[in-house]
This record gives sequence, structure tokens and C-alpha cells, in this order.
Amino acid sequence: MVATNEFSANLELQHIYLEAYNERYHSLRQYFEAYYCYRHNLVTRQGKPEWQQIYSFARSSIKAKACSSRKDKVRVLVLPLSVLTGKLKALVRDDELSIESIAQLLDQHLDYVILSRSEWQKITQLGYEDRMPAPFYQADKTGYQDAMSRFNLAEIQF
Repeated sequence: MVATNEFSANLELQHIYLEAYNERYHSLRQYFEAYYCYRHNLVTRQGKPEWQQIYSFARSSIKAKACSSRKDKVRVLVLPLSVLTGKLKALVRDDELSIESIAQLLDQHLDYVILSRSEWQKITQLGYEDRMPAPFYQADKTGYQDAMSRFNLAEIQF
């Protein structure tokens, strides 16, 4: 099954490559998620990506761990989709787009966390549901390239 997952993950990388190469970024979420599931063996018995397994696989906040129902939890990309897409666009811009560069980017930056719904609301109220705080991009600031910075600002503990 592992070899099948590696094949499927590579297929998802090819999808991502084609979408990025043709500057069609709107459907990347599904390919990113499928790639993540294949890379971490989060698949059904039939070998299909199973996003619900992310809830038991990904790192959970302390409050999310205390939630008894999955309905009270939210799976969240550590780096928002817009940031991941921006990193992919930079590869295209710099003419560095390849299957290998996409794999390296995703293996380094594609990750999920599980939050309680109240924590997600706090992230949303702070305006960080689809962007990172300004210091993430400023080399001279605390929090530069810290993927957890938006959760830290929302005082979410893991």
C-alpha cells in the first residue's frame, strides 16, 4: 500500500505542477489535501485520500483535545492556502517550478492543525483566516517565517 500511496502522491504533484504551470490556482486545495493524505497514509481501504483522518493525525490544540465531538473541531492549514499558493507562484515566477521543487515546498510547509471552533473564530476575528501576520514577512521582526505565528498571536496553545 505504501508504494501505491507514493505513486498517488506523485500523481497529485503532477496535477499541482500542471495547474501551477498553467496559472490555474483555484483548485489547488484539493490537490494539496490529497497529496498530504497520501504522504501520511491517510487513505481509505480502497486507497483514496481520507481527509477525515487528518483530525486524528494532525497536532491538536489543547482546547481541541478537550472537545468531545468532532463537530466542535476545525482542521486548519498551518500556512493558509493563499500563502502556500504564493510560494508556488514564486516558483513559477522564478522559473524554478518542477515536480521536485513542489514536493520540497509541500513537504516543508504543508501541514494541518486541529483547533476548537472558538479558537478558529478568534483567528477569524483577528483577520488571519487566510493570511499570515505582517511580521511573518519581515526579516527583522520576531515571528519572521514562523508558521505558527498567527496561532501564537491568537494565544492558541498546542
